[in-house]
Amino acid sequence: MSQNITTSMIDQDTLNARSRETRERLIQAGLTLFGRLGFDGVRTRQLVEEARVNQSAIPYHFGGKEGVYTAVLEHVAANIVLRLDLPRPAVASGGAASAALGVLMQDFVFALLDSKTSTAGSLLLAREQLQPTDQFDALYARLFQPLHQSVADLVADSREEARGDRAPILRAHAILGQALAFAVARETLLRRLGVEALSEKDVADIAAMVGSMAIAACA
Repeated sequence: MSQNITTSMIDQDTLNARSRETRERLIQAGLTLFGRLGFDGVRTRQLVEEARVNQSAIPYHFGGKEGVYTAVLEHVAANIVLRLDLPRPAVASGGAASAALGVLMQDFVFALLDSKTSTAGSLLLAREQLQPTDQFDALYARLFQPLHQSVADLVADSREEARGDRAPILRAHAILGQALAFAVARETLLRRLGVEALSEKDVADIAAMVGSMAIAACA
């Protein structure tokens, strides 16, 4: 009996591992396809072919294409929130707030650009901003709002303005746009640089530049 129980536990562990792998394959496939084609432009057959899984995997694991899309957005948002350690701790002075803002924006650039996965995710986030889907509210609550508020609060603190006022919110939006432009207009940048992909040095240079510009925008 104990041997049967042990065997059953091993079989269940194997099934769980396969299930996790299948889900991960579909999320990665969705990240690639939804970022490039948008939600309406992707068919379930494309997802299963890209993920190299059975057609039944989508309804079994996610209920349908919308479930895959929701899981992809959550995956992207959760990774960025984790990398940026949002919300960031409060700082003690205006100078410290400016420095913290520069670091936050550098980290945000790396989160958007430092791998194929992050680039695909940034394109997906840009699509949600331009053409919000039913999942936008959850994405806003999970990522966009805490990130925007963190930047706006640091702007307000560095400029000795009241948190939540219109001016620091607008300035924060402009600062975030400097980072997002490198993701949204990535193809133009690649052609201007004459390269097929951004190198580690390119991303590091962009991060340093955006960080410095963020600090300067608060002067």
